[in-house]
Amino acid sequence: MEVDGVENWNSGTGNAADAAKFANLKAFVNAAREFEATHSENAINLMTRYLGLIASSCDLSIFSPGRSEVCAFFSSLWRVMSDGRGPHWAGVAVLARAAIEPSAKHALTHTYKFMPILARLLCNVISNDKKIKLLSVMQDISYGIKISWQESYLSGLMKQLTDWILQPMTEPQHRAIGHKSLTVLVNVCYSNLPAIYALMRTVDTKEFVVHLINLKDGGYGGVEVCRLLLCLSGATRGAASTRQADVHSYLCCTMRTFRNAIIERDATQLLHAYTFINDLCSDPNLRNYVSTYPNFNGPLQDAIKDTEGLCVTAADDTAEPESAVTCLQNILKFLTVLVSLELYSVRAQHGALVALCMKASRLCLPHALELFAAIVTQYRDEGRLPPSLLAVMNQGLPALLVPPALEPGKVGLQWLVVVGALCESCETQQSVLKEVTPDSFEDTLYSVLHHTAQSGVVGAEGGQQAVVVSCRTALSLAPLDPRWEAALCRLLEHHQVRKLLCAGLTSSNTQRRKQVLQLVKHHYFPVDQMNQVFGEGAASLSCMSEGVSCVSEGVTCVSVGGAREEGEAAWAQRLSPAQEHAIDALVDKLNDALRNDKISDIATSSVMELYGYKMSCLEQRLHSHTVALQGATEHMASLQHALALLQATNSSQQDVLYTTQMQNEKHKKTIEEMHKQLEDAESTLRGFRAKLAAERLDKEHVKDNIKKECNAQLANMEAEMRRREKEAEDRLQQADTEYKALQKKLEQQCHKNSELANVLSKFEERVRQRERRLEEAAAAEAALRKDLDHRDAVIKQLEKSVVEREARLGQVTAQLEEMRRVQEMVAKLMAKTAHTSNTSA
Repeated sequence: MEVDGVENWNSGTGNAADAAKFANLKAFVNAAREFEATHSENAINLMTRYLGLIASSCDLSIFSPGRSEVCAFFSSLWRVMSDGRGPHWAGVAVLARAAIEPSAKHALTHTYKFMPILARLLCNVISNDKKIKLLSVMQDISYGIKISWQESYLSGLMKQLTDWILQPMTEPQHRAIGHKSLTVLVNVCYSNLPAIYALMRTVDTKEFVVHLINLKDGGYGGVEVCRLLLCLSGATRGAASTRQADVHSYLCCTMRTFRNAIIERDATQLLHAYTFINDLCSDPNLRNYVSTYPNFNGPLQDAIKDTEGLCVTAADDTAEPESAVTCLQNILKFLTVLVSLELYSVRAQHGALVALCMKASRLCLPHALELFAAIVTQYRDEGRLPPSLLAVMNQGLPALLVPPALEPGKVGLQWLVVVGALCESCETQQSVLKEVTPDSFEDTLYSVLHHTAQSGVVGAEGGQQAVVVSCRTALSLAPLDPRWEAALCRLLEHHQVRKLLCAGLTSSNTQRRKQVLQLVKHHYFPVDQMNQVFGEGAASLSCMSEGVSCVSEGVTCVSVGGAREEGEAAWAQRLSPAQEHAIDALVDKLNDALRNDKISDIATSSVMELYGYKMSCLEQRLHSHTVALQGATEHMASLQHALALLQATNSSQQDVLYTTQMQNEKHKKTIEEMHKQLEDAESTLRGFRAKLAAERLDKEHVKDNIKKECNAQLANMEAEMRRREKEAEDRLQQADTEYKALQKKLEQQCHKNSELANVLSKFEERVRQRERRLEEAAAAEAALRKDLDHRDAVIKQLEKSVVEREARLGQVTAQLEEMRRVQEMVAKLMAKTAHTSNTSA
């Protein structure tokens, strides 16, 4: 079944950068199609070339599943590597590179099923270097694998792996091959009973166990040997038969391996150490044995010192940064499990562990927060932290309380747990109130809920934990700060928080139900909102349970029908007609002899012939079942590939819809803001116009008053001039009349005339001053007119800007209409996709 037939390649959301990023993957898919159609050498060379380019890529995000390009690439690679003529070793190099990315590693293990293909490549005829390379890839993608039935490749894989484990390990390459084979064997057998049974049919179990014990005692194999011994012990005698001395021996080996792996930076050994001790602590029968182990303190102290050195060197490591960070993550997870045992002897190392959390938070924040929360939670019942621990915490606590800005959906849960744990202690509550704001706390919670909503069942469990921790934190801080009281009300009003609280109250997890009930029992919990908080999720949970039951019934019907068809096909191929007649004759003969008590007269050859036919029939049935199982496995892998591609396509379309909706909301807000700005501008313009009109009216009044004053002054001046002219004329007439009579007094009169001339000059000077005042009044009038013209120009400019804003509003409205059409097209596309999926189903 081809699953890479979708040609859109996320064209709706991809940009030029994404096209260049996934160009080699698309080219390989095209070359793989050509290879499947022609099987030409040119297609093989093209595939090898593109696989080499992909394997040498520095960007590991090209392997991250969730995009249709990546799904089509891995599906095409699976089909090409299933073909005997494909470029297998180039594909192995790509898988080795892709396994570094955690999400791609999970997809290679559980979705794309590359283990059967790699198991077929594993044989003695290949070189030791290829064996090591292939086993390295297999140990990466086999971790956490789930095997539910006897898959056809298991017997051959078990035979090859056990041969290399049992071979003499004298040379370094043989030791590496044996060690990696042991790791792959542990991964395949762990929690997979079909694989364990296949192993027990392949080797002599007692001799193999003795060989494993010798490897463990000799310091070889490390924690993988312990895991395999525990698996074999559980499969043969049951987990309850494991003795305390065995568990202590396993723990001694684990702690020794743990420290050596830290020094050697062996991420695989550290991962196995974490998995093994986590499984021991998760088993209620073995946890008590682990708690009684007396030698944790010394190795733990040495491991902490080595880890601090690893933190310093990992920050400056540019050669293999992913490896150093992976090692540190596995170390912190191991230490978290060890701290969760709540051993009193380990409490002496809590200060050093907190200091380690502060240093490691720069490289792997989630795991550092998880370890920090595990340490602080142990003092919850005591209500306070030790002074020595507080002294260490105060140095780096503000940095840990900063909300995670990078990937808050993934890191936020651990951050919420840390904040909740610190709120349980009186000494650190004030630090939380000082460093953490309710708004940032709520934003982180909603980011976590958005992230967990896309992660299935595991995400739902994480969402319930985040909601419970957040509500408990808000209940603890609400009495101390009214802002947190308001935040508590907002949390309890959020529909997703209510739904998750209701789900936690009705879940099968006893601890989760207890935590929710403790929230309700808190004295600050609003009892009057019980119906609103826990009533919203009841309807959705009932609908969900009905849907799950319908799905399970459908799956049961399909599985029963498929089993019946396979059984009929197997019986149709069991024997030829002649063999059936011969068997019928032999059975009739045996029945007659049995009824007549003559069974001893039947020849042994006849019984052996019947037995041979029976064995032949069983062998044919076994072969047919094996072939059918292999075909069903490959068909299931193809269906999983198709499902992954459909999920990636659906996710991309949802991203397109979400982006469109966000842009639509953004444009709506922009339009509303521009409408508001336009209204504000119009109101401002009206006010400005009214102000200009009032100023213009005031200026007119001032102008009229000035004119009136000027006219009055002119009238007064003219009256004064006429009066003085008249007086001058009178004096002149008097002078003329007296001229003749006063000839003798000419000199005195001349003197008087000069005085009159001075008076006249002063009078003229006053007249000129009056004229100057008139000119200044005229200049003031011209300035007022110029100011009025300038204001008229400003009004015209404002009217022009209003017109431009109205034009811009029209453009934005047109863009909104265009986005609405895009939204309708996306909705039609989704409806069409859903209809196509339903039709194909």
